[in-house]
Amino acid sequence: MKIIIAQLNFTVGDINGNLNKILNAYEPVKDQDALLVCTELALTGYYPQDLLLRDDFLNRQQEALTTLVNATRNNACSIVVGYAAKNTSNKGKPLFNALAVLKNGSKIFEYHKQLLPTYNVFDELRHFEPDNNTALFNLDGVKFAFLICEDVWFEDSDYTYENDPLKEVEGKELDCVISINASPSNLGKLEQRRKIGKRVTERTNAAFIYANQIGGNDELVFDGSSFVMNRDGKVIEQAPAFDDSIVEIDFDNIHEAKELVDNKLGAYRKEAFLFNQTVLGIRDYVRKCGFNKVVIGSSGGIDSAVTLAICAEAVGSENVTAITMPSVYSSKGSVDDSVELCENLGIRLLTAPIADEFALAVKQFEQVMGDMPSRLTQENMQARIRGRMLMEFSNQYGALVISTGNKSEMSVGYATLYGDMNGGVNPLGDLYKMEVYAIAKWLNESKGKEIIPLNIIEKEPSAELSEGQQDSDSLPDYPLLDAILKLYIEGDLLTEIEREQSEAVLKKYRATNDLITQIHSMVDRAEFKRRQAPPIIRVQKRSFGMGRWLPVAAKYR
Repeated sequence: MKIIIAQLNFTVGDINGNLNKILNAYEPVKDQDALLVCTELALTGYYPQDLLLRDDFLNRQQEALTTLVNATRNNACSIVVGYAAKNTSNKGKPLFNALAVLKNGSKIFEYHKQLLPTYNVFDELRHFEPDNNTALFNLDGVKFAFLICEDVWFEDSDYTYENDPLKEVEGKELDCVISINASPSNLGKLEQRRKIGKRVTERTNAAFIYANQIGGNDELVFDGSSFVMNRDGKVIEQAPAFDDSIVEIDFDNIHEAKELVDNKLGAYRKEAFLFNQTVLGIRDYVRKCGFNKVVIGSSGGIDSAVTLAICAEAVGSENVTAITMPSVYSSKGSVDDSVELCENLGIRLLTAPIADEFALAVKQFEQVMGDMPSRLTQENMQARIRGRMLMEFSNQYGALVISTGNKSEMSVGYATLYGDMNGGVNPLGDLYKMEVYAIAKWLNESKGKEIIPLNIIEKEPSAELSEGQQDSDSLPDYPLLDAILKLYIEGDLLTEIEREQSEAVLKKYRATNDLITQIHSMVDRAEFKRRQAPPIIRVQKRSFGMGRWLPVAAKYR
C-alpha cells in the first residue's frame, strides 16, 4: 500500500475550490492501492469560525463530501479527509471536528477530534463538541489509528486535558498512526512537532504520519512541513515548507527506509523562515481577499524597505506601487534611498510631497482652535496626510494598502492611528525591530547583491516627523526594547535558551526596573491602538490580535 499526503493550500469557505484541489490530487492515483491523506477541515478550510453556524454552509460542505465519496466508486485508492460532521446526539455543540475514510463509494469510517484547543489562536469549543469514539480502524489489513491535530499534543499544549487520546491506541499492535492537521506555523513549531511525533512512535511502536496543510488564512500561516516517521522515530520523508506538495510513501517498506537528512528545511533558518512565512501570508491574504495589487508608503526607512521586499516577492514587483511622501522634515537621503530601493526591486515609485498640505493643515488648525498645534499633533498630522493619500490611491486604483509597523513599535504604541497604521494587512506586526534588520541583511546575503541599500540598514532609525527626531528620543535602544517586550509578551512561551538570551540583553544594557515598568505600561496603554490595527501576519509564539486577548478599558498594570 502507498500512503500519499496531499499537502495543499485550502481557502476558508471556498468549498468547491477545496474539493477540486482534492479531486485533482486524487485523479492521478485513483487506480493505485493507496490511501490519499488530506488535512484537517480540508473541505471548509481552517478555521471557518462562525460560518459553521450557517446551515447553507454546512449543506454545501455535505454536497462536496458526497461528491468526494462518489469519486472513490470503483477506484482502488481510498481517501482520508477532514470536515465538520453533524452531532446527531442532541447533546453539546451541534458539530464535530471530524475525519472520514472514503472507499469504493462509501464512508467506511468516521473519527471525531477528542481534544479541542481553546488557547492562543484557537477557539474550537465555540463550535465543536469533543468526542471519545475509537481512533482504531483496519484498512485493507493495515491497522491504523487516526487522530486530528490537537489529539497528539496532549502533553505539549498550553492547556491541561483530562483525556489522553493515545491511551486507547497503546499496546494495540498498530502499524501506523495518522494525524491530519491544520497546524499554524510559528518559530520553533517544527521542532515541537517532531518531538511529539517521536513520542507517538515510542508509545505505540508504530509509524507516524503527520499531514499538514499550507497557506495563509487571515493572520494564520500554515507551513505544511508534513513528515513521516518510522517506528523508531526517525524522519524518513519530509515535505517542503510553504509550498504545495504531494508526498508518496511505500508503506510496505516504511521501516526499512533510510533516515532523511534535513536537506529540505532551508526555509527554517530563522531569517529565511520569517521572510518565507510572511511572504506566504501576504500572498494568500492579498489573493484570497480578491486583490492583485498593493500600495505601500516608502519612507526610506528599514520597515517600509523590508515590507516592499516582502510584497515584491509575494505578489510580483509589477503589482507593487511605492509612494514616497516627503515633508519639510524629510532628509534628501531618505528620498534617495527610496529611489534606490525601488530600482533594486523593480517597483514603481511615485513622489507626492506633502509640505504644502502640512503647512495648510497647521494654519487651519491655528485659525479654528486659536492655538498652534503641538509638536506631537504636527507629527501626527503628517502621518495622517500620508495615510489618507495611500487610502485615496487604494480607492482610485484598487490596490490594497499594506501597513509597515513592526512588533516593537506596535507594542508600545509608537504609531499613528489613521496614519501609518492605515492598511488592509500588516506583514511586520509580529516581527521585532531587530528581526526586521536581520531579514534585510539576510535578504542581501541570499540574493548575493544589495537589495536593501546599506544606507537604509545603517542609518539611525527616525520617523522624520520633526526637526532632528530619532526613535531613541522616545524609546530605548531596539535590542533592549525587543528583549523587554519578548519577556513581557511571550515570556511564558519562550524556551529556556530564548529566555536566557533576552535576560542577558537586559543585563548588558543594565536595564532598570523603572525602565522595564515604563515599557510594560506603554504596552498596556497601547491596546486600544492595536484593536484598530489591520490584521497582522503571525510568526511568533504569541501575536497581537487572535493570540493575545486583553481588555482596553482596564486599570490593571
